[in-house]
Amino acid sequence: MREVAILGAGYVVKPMVDYFIDICKYEVTIATRTVSKAEKVIAERSLGTSVSWTIDQVDILEKIIKDVEIVVAMTPRSTHAIVAELCLKHKTPMITTDFKHPGIGCFDEEAKKQETLILTELGEDPGLDNMGLKQMIDEVHSEAGKITKIDSYGAGIPSFEYNRNPWGYKFSWDPNGLMRSAVSPATYQVDGKVIEVSKKFEHNRLVDVHGIGAFETYPSSDSTRYIKEFGLDENISIYKGLLRFIGYCNTMTNLLKIKLIENTEEKDFENTTYSQFIAKLIDSSTTENIKMKFAKSLNMETNDDFIKKLDWLGLFDNVQISINRGTNSNLLVDLMLKRMTYEPYEKDMIIVHNEMIVEFSDRKEKRISSMLNEGIPYGDSAMSRAVSLPPAIAAKLILEGKITSTGVCIPSTKEMYKPILDEMKTFGFSFKKETIMLDDNKSSR
Repeated sequence: MREVAILGAGYVVKPMVDYFIDICKYEVTIATRTVSKAEKVIAERSLGTSVSWTIDQVDILEKIIKDVEIVVAMTPRSTHAIVAELCLKHKTPMITTDFKHPGIGCFDEEAKKQETLILTELGEDPGLDNMGLKQMIDEVHSEAGKITKIDSYGAGIPSFEYNRNPWGYKFSWDPNGLMRSAVSPATYQVDGKVIEVSKKFEHNRLVDVHGIGAFETYPSSDSTRYIKEFGLDENISIYKGLLRFIGYCNTMTNLLKIKLIENTEEKDFENTTYSQFIAKLIDSSTTENIKMKFAKSLNMETNDDFIKKLDWLGLFDNVQISINRGTNSNLLVDLMLKRMTYEPYEKDMIIVHNEMIVEFSDRKEKRISSMLNEGIPYGDSAMSRAVSLPPAIAAKLILEGKITSTGVCIPSTKEMYKPILDEMKTFGFSFKKETIMLDDNKSSR
């Protein structure tokens, strides 16, 4: 009987647990701070076990890692180093859906020495986006083509049918992750010139995603790190961004401007109403006409879209704040979760869309590879399946000896990405491909 450990029991782990238990018939241990969440996911299946664990309980973590054959870390990035250290100590393969960040990449040499694999970037973005992109790149290189430009987009947003709130957004993944990513920088490249972005929501533009619709995009993470990883020309243009419904970036820019997204300073919210919180935010001594005062502090009218969104959320209400302590972001997330979560019958959607300009000796092409998948009403969200099924499939391939790499890797080789993408098709996650001839505007499908 194969034994797998999953660290964390958050928004997206259920499809992974279902895959391991119901399809692979593996024994699964879920280690999490909130055992009730794990038990709900396990749903009394005999192959599932829940364990109470927090990152400071190293002895419990080590016992879990020692007793299983593979570990899937679905916990925040801050936990990855200690997990990696213990996995390498016991030569247990480790999988994460997070970026191959320096805090995990530093284990590469030791992982190779221990002949152990730490496989990262196995979610939706990063994950499916890069696997689909690398597949395209390998195809072009096999045809002796030269790639001059890449645009790669990912999205987790309400389906068109259920985009029914003024924010154009609902939470299908950890909202605190959204707040952390909102303040992180981004980098991309144009004709070999590196563009570094600190205020990425101000760096947005409209994009027509071929065959799907028009969206805003803003840059995410560091696109340039894939140039060497994917064997691309140093002078290439490469952009990786997120897609949102139009208006989202302006909203986020204003939230940052007024420090409603602020993750460092904890405050006491006892005996404080939302309107009093807003008054303090703009240094007003009274909550009288607070919406008008707040709008004026931003040089806006009270009928501005941004003011309407905050009003809809309840930030001007004379109502007691529902958390006692926290940062401004904690307060905002708490309100958002009350009004911006999916009802059981509603559908989210994920979009993964890659475009590239390719030059051959006799022609120039635009190659497009696009994926859209919607959530299942009263079932799993598209995001939960897109994030947790690729690492689950990768874990099975590792245990079956079909992925044999060592070190800290991303799934950028055919050995890894092809079987993962092939099996994802059976769950409805497939890329639709199209080639547009740029010389004569003829299209072939």
